[in-house]
Amino acid sequence: MKSCLYPNITRVTFDPETAHPLLSVSRSCTSVWFDAAKDLPECSQDNPKRFHHYYCVLGREGFSVGRHYWEVEVGQKTAWRLGVARADVSRGEMAATSTSGGLWTLALKNGDILACTDPTPVRVNMSLHLARVGVFLDCEKEEVSFYNANNMAPMYILRHGNSPGSFVPLLQPV
Repeated sequence: MKSCLYPNITRVTFDPETAHPLLSVSRSCTSVWFDAAKDLPECSQDNPKRFHHYYCVLGREGFSVGRHYWEVEVGQKTAWRLGVARADVSRGEMAATSTSGGLWTLALKNGDILACTDPTPVRVNMSLHLARVGVFLDCEKEEVSFYNANNMAPMYILRHGNSPGSFVPLLQPV
């Protein structure tokens, strides 16, 4: 999975320090993939920045003001989660993997695209194959919007309310 770099699009790079040990991050920090052949270090939970329960990685850049848009290539993946997380989101097992847990995300699971809302996810209707997802974080409006980046059709809006701190891009490529 890759973040796309176009003019007027926020350049997103991923922070290898936060990546689950079975995720690999490219040298440019713009691509992430699951690597089942990777050896898990015994001390994989020693780094408090690193996800050690979920196969996630955070963006390096955090946002607390302004409007930011980026795109994520999902290609032919059969499962993924992407969106925004509070910068202080739990890196271990979470009580909730939705808005109440500090995540504002869409996920592809069992062939369905889901908006990860509380108390249960909401199915998002998409008629076209989704190859690239646009994520728009508007800190002033306190919302995260998702778009089919191929035709800019709106998919779903999640409101983050007056959540304190900054937000970072989140990716779970499996």
